[in-house]
Amino acid sequence: MTASVLNVAMDESTPEIIICAAVRASNGKVIRGHRHSDAIRALQAMEGYQGEQPYGDDHGFVTSTNRFVNRREAYRLHFPDRVEPDELRSDDLY
Repeated sequence: MTASVLNVAMDESTPEIIICAAVRASNGKVIRGHRHSDAIRALQAMEGYQGEQPYGDDHGFVTSTNRFVNRREAYRLHFPDRVEPDELRSDDLY
């Protein structure tokens, strides 16, 4: 990656956006997927994670700054003009 591309990617004026669904394992490892079910299958296929079942705030999304956020924060980022509280679903991205 060139320096100019890196600077654009890290420009603070660029709004943070939701990139994809993700789940967080019990040890904090974040696994991405197109949908949460894809991320869970990928996690459970990994050595040492068979049977792991993330739930609650361990279902979330990864942002353009590579940050894991829960469904509520993801909803606020994805729909900044909406005032009602809700949770983002992977279906909302597609």
